[in-house]
Amino acid sequence: MDTNISSKRSIFLLILVLTFFCTLSAKNISPATNMLKSAIFPGWGELSVGHKSGYALMAAEILLWSAKYYYLEESNFKETASFKYAIKYAHIDPSQNYDESYFGHLKKYTSSGYEAGGYNAHILAEAEKIEDPVAREEYIQNNIYSDEYYWNWDNKDKKKQYGVLRKRILQYSDYVQVFTGAIIANHIFSAIHSMRISSKLKRLEFKVGFDKDLNPGLFCRYQF
Repeated sequence: MDTNISSKRSIFLLILVLTFFCTLSAKNISPATNMLKSAIFPGWGELSVGHKSGYALMAAEILLWSAKYYYLEESNFKETASFKYAIKYAHIDPSQNYDESYFGHLKKYTSSGYEAGGYNAHILAEAEKIEDPVAREEYIQNNIYSDEYYWNWDNKDKKKQYGVLRKRILQYSDYVQVFTGAIIANHIFSAIHSMRISSKLKRLEFKVGFDKDLNPGLFCRYQF
């Protein structure tokens, strides 16, 4: 009999201690704070309230950033490689500053000149469609390349290979944008997810009670 009473007292004390810590933990839960944590680093807010989904969100964040930087580095590498390739096989001036439109023309036309297949030859052909001589001359002057931006591919195969390099750069740049979007989505999802979990846990109420046989128990109530 004494052993039974002692056992019940021990259980009661244990439940009382657990209730204290559970109640204290619930009071300390801040949905706004945990939402901010997960917005900063996905999974942080979830793990703050002991939710294991935080591990998956953290792992996803690390993988997404790793993938983004991988393709960013690959894009930069291909950019450098394509520039060196054009210097060697299209004979562009390495000291000049070129924009993206120049590189686009570089992969499309065999040269910058006025011969067949040249970019400037194309501009002259387009200018012929303009009836006004002043507007025609203005169009030519605004679009032709001067000798400073000269290029001339050794052969069509070299130009084709350059086009492949430029295509890879665009593909990798697209991948970087995709993973950037996925990273943003992961932050938003984790922030909302963390807030919902924290809000639910904050509405949990623990208390000690007894059944009809005076056996102690830990009861949980959810406030809607």
